[in-house]
Amino acid sequence: MKLWQKNIQSLQEVERFTVGRDREFDQLMAKQDVLGNMAHAIMLEEIGLLTKEEKDSLLTELKKIYAAAAEGNLIIEEGVEDIHSQVEFLLTRALGDTGKKIHSARSRNDQVLVDLKLFLRDELQQLVEAIQPFFELLQAQSEK
Repeated sequence: MKLWQKNIQSLQEVERFTVGRDREFDQLMAKQDVLGNMAHAIMLEEIGLLTKEEKDSLLTELKKIYAAAAEGNLIIEEGVEDIHSQVEFLLTRALGDTGKKIHSARSRNDQVLVDLKLFLRDELQQLVEAIQPFFELLQAQSEK
């Protein structure tokens, strides 16, 4: 059963259409999801919903998850809905109830928007770096 699911089973055809390639896109944004979770854990401690020890243990585990994502080794396991659930699952497996606290005071919409913003920022940075030599070549040619 999905985190958001009620007591009604949805048609598989409807789910395939609405979900589509979400898992593939989530996989692309795994690093950004972990970074968003790190920031969220820091905020949760600042407002008193996490102790310093809980925050520190979450950050330690999130750094491990980030390293796995950076190496391409973070996989959304079968039966896990998305990257958000996968990260929470890994945290809960490692830290018990503390891992479950990572999504306190945070909506799924917030998680998705943070992931998208960070992902697009990284993609734009890579694009800028890729075209920089071309602009330098154009500048050099115009000065000749």
